[in-house]
Amino acid sequence: MNIRNWPFGKAMVVSGVAALLIACAAPPAAQPGEWAPSPPNPNAPYPAESREKGEQGTVLLHVRTTPDGRPVAVEVKQSSGYARLDRSATETIWKWKFKPTPDDGRVVWREVPMRFFITSPPPQPTLN
Repeated sequence: MNIRNWPFGKAMVVSGVAALLIACAAPPAAQPGEWAPSPPNPNAPYPAESREKGEQGTVLLHVRTTPDGRPVAVEVKQSSGYARLDRSATETIWKWKFKPTPDDGRVVWREVPMRFFITSPPPQPTLN
């Protein structure tokens, strides 16, 4: 059985392919756990001692927010393995503003990864 012989067969195939191409090209739908891109949220400062010691890692934070997007509880779900990095991430997330959610009484928890990685050597003091 060949689809080309069906009535409207070609049209169905063409419209299906077009829909697939449009879906692939469209930006992904916003997830409720995303943070607001504007104004930008501050990056967590890299602790100087952690940088000097070469400490790197990702902190996975579990953040409860109000319907207007303000953090009300922050937990370290997965540690980076370094207390200084975990503390920097936790202190910074309190300053963030997330996308608002509907005020329907549901508790909204979000997972936020914060990566700490060294891309260049630490700045050296200059002597005058």
